Amino acid sequence: MTTRVPMLIVLAGGFGTRLQSVVADQPKILAPIAGEPYLAHFLRWCSNNGIRRLHLCLGYRAAQVIAWLEQQPQQLQISWQVETTALGTGGALKLALQQAEWTEIAEGVLVCNGDTFVDFDLTTFVTTARQVGGGMLTVQVADASRFGRIQCDAKRNLSGFQEKRAITDAGAIAGEINAGWYFFGAAHIDELLARDLLSLEHDYLMAGEKPPISCIALGQQFIDFGTPDSYQQAQAMFKDLT
Repeated sequence: MTTRVPMLIVLAGGFGTRLQSVVADQPKILAPIAGEPYLAHFLRWCSNNGIRRLHLCLGYRAAQVIAWLEQQPQQLQISWQVETTALGTGGALKLALQQAEWTEIAEGVLVCNGDTFVDFDLTTFVTTARQVGGGMLTVQVADASRFGRIQCDAKRNLSGFQEKRAITDAGAIAGEINAGWYFFGAAHIDELLARDLLSLEHDYLMAGEKPPISCIALGQQFIDFGTPDSYQQAQAMFKDLT
């Protein structure tokens, strides 16, 4: 039986403050990487991995993103929303769910951060996450001090996070981190719609009471290009991928 890939909501409304010293006049999702806007690389990955419906949560310099999208031949069904005030990742996701047709999200929804890239087997991720009703993609990195490590119970369900400060105080240390992709089934969608949310991570993922979220360690070639140093690393990585 073929796994149906759900609608994907992309959280891409941030100001990109850390990156503005090298990309001052564009939103992060349009930052030039290996000769193309990052969004071009990302949409190509989505198309190659079975995603057909995508919704962008936009904010900072949203008009540039919309203008770029309207000039591209579309292989995906793409919609967007534009924040008039900063909603945070949790608020943006909640608004997207409120605006979505129920038929689009009834069987669950995929969510990802718009300023990180990670390669993984999407079908396996969705299939595994559906078994418990929720999933978070994870990846092993050599130095988790920039991100904070995840904590899982014996069943590999998310139980907490080790804050970045605690890891930094201990020095560079390898670990399993949140790779910024999620699957939320119906029970999670109900909870997300019912709660007051600003940060998805702090106000929902770190909340004690919520349906289970499986930690699914499939991530490869992970990069968060939100800093000048990691942005330069992304140039080399995507050059090798293309």
